[in-house]
Amino acid sequence: MPNHDTGTVTTFDRFKGFGFIRRDKGKDVFFMYDEVNGDDRILSVGDIVEFEVRLMPKGPRAFNIKKTGSLY
Repeated sequence: MPNHDTGTVTTFDRFKGFGFIRRDKGKDVFFMYDEVNGDDRILSVGDIVEFEVRLMPKGPRAFNIKKTGSLY
């Protein structure tokens, strides 16, 4: 069963399609653009998101990402 978490987007490369989320508790997690859900799928630095964390061979990764707000 995946863990549900919240955090803030710290980097996102639109051309390469990946970035990192700083979790409220725990290590930063990697994400791929394909895992962003909802109408507003373009994330920016400072966006607040909810997501599931799964432990992958290269470390924790975010899935089922949903934008919930923004710091800016």
